[in-house]
Amino acid sequence: MVSIAQSAISNLKEAGLGDVLYTRGQQTYEAQEESYWSLTPRQRPWGIVQPRNTEEVSKIVKALVRTAGCKFAVRSGGHMVHAGAGNDIEDGVTIDLGLMKGTTYHPETGFASIQPGARWKDVYTDVEKHGVMVAGGREGMVGVGGFLTGGGLTFYNCRYGWGCDQVVNYEVVLGDGSVVEANSTTNSDLFRVLKGGNNNFGIVTRFDMQTFKASNIWDGSSVISPAYTDQVIEAYVDFSTNLVKNGDSHVLTMFTFIPFVQEHIINILFTSLDGVENPQTTRKFLEIPGQQNVKTTTIANKIAGFILPSGKYDFWMTITFKFDHRIIRRTVDAYETLLGQLKEAITDNSFGVNMVLQPLLASWTQHSLDRGSNMLGLERITEDCVIVVVGVEVATSELSDKVSEPATRAMFSEVESYAKSLDKDVGFLYLNYCDGSQNPLGNYGEENVKKMKEASAKYDPIGVFQERVPGGYKISMMK
Repeated sequence: MVSIAQSAISNLKEAGLGDVLYTRGQQTYEAQEESYWSLTPRQRPWGIVQPRNTEEVSKIVKALVRTAGCKFAVRSGGHMVHAGAGNDIEDGVTIDLGLMKGTTYHPETGFASIQPGARWKDVYTDVEKHGVMVAGGREGMVGVGGFLTGGGLTFYNCRYGWGCDQVVNYEVVLGDGSVVEANSTTNSDLFRVLKGGNNNFGIVTRFDMQTFKASNIWDGSSVISPAYTDQVIEAYVDFSTNLVKNGDSHVLTMFTFIPFVQEHIINILFTSLDGVENPQTTRKFLEIPGQQNVKTTTIANKIAGFILPSGKYDFWMTITFKFDHRIIRRTVDAYETLLGQLKEAITDNSFGVNMVLQPLLASWTQHSLDRGSNMLGLERITEDCVIVVVGVEVATSELSDKVSEPATRAMFSEVESYAKSLDKDVGFLYLNYCDGSQNPLGNYGEENVKKMKEASAKYDPIGVFQERVPGGYKISMMK
């Protein structure tokens, strides 16, 4: 009896895709599985198929959908860290978009057409050659597709809104294999739900994005002792409070345990988007004693060297709460407790921990509304907020399951309970930072969930991206 796996492989070959189809044991297959940033989401599918263009994506979808019982995953960069994130699958086929990585700038429109498998370090290099920039990811190896369909926090949120707000047109392969365009005038309902709607509607094969003039940036970091935690929090509060009227800078406030030096540090990463040295917005950070490293550079050069270490078992969680000094302090305390628990359980210190604080301003919503809105549901947030993400990396899956995951969940439970006790919890979860147990779509708001369900029923009536693509965050699970 022919298995589903055999039928899927056979149908892909019959569709003329044998030369970009790889199965277990083949060198290219193993290399693609090893190329995931984290060990956690790797699941060893029956096969990996790498389309070179939109036409081949369409052929793949048709071949897999006509294979009864066959499920599949879609990978752009593969940077989401939990198993079931949607970028790999065990009992099924992974569509790896890594060969679709081109970026084309159109000077007549000022748009950049970007394929989903591109990494942001390459996108920035390509567009900077034309003197322009796009609002994309902040780590070099993050893929375009997942980042933009998840919303997209960028260096430029204060000026232009979320990454998905910069998309003016999508090319999409639907569940029946047909190819459509989605923009403000054509398939406008699909256009809107793709802005933060994850992988519920089709496979985006091209993102047409707005560009703006590129400029030099003044960029650097300051490594600070935890002894100055209170001063760092004060500087963070000052920066975030003034950001709405001085949106010329970007700051990531990182609390980090570095395994190879067994040291806990605070690392402030700051960028003056206009290339102004020592801007007023970051001055309080720079006044704190620390080891500083600054230079004038460009976004492309910055991101080319900003690539997070890979090859561990990772666990991420996120929370958002209204801006409040007390909750920030409690969050830092809870992080330090988490760090102590990990040190006690993993005595060789073979782990890493990052906690990042970053602002989510109420004013960002207007940027989204000006560009037709998105699915994130931020219209209901009327106060400035703080987004917190914690990432823990360990050497084995057992340590992740038994140590880092339960300890991190306990930390977030404490912070969430405290925020709720002060009526400061907002319920928003940034999808690209979420663990698989979290429910970002459920926090988009009832009206947006309704829009997504209506679009799914219209553009994917047989539910391919609900039933046959099980990974990611599914609107079919929303009540």
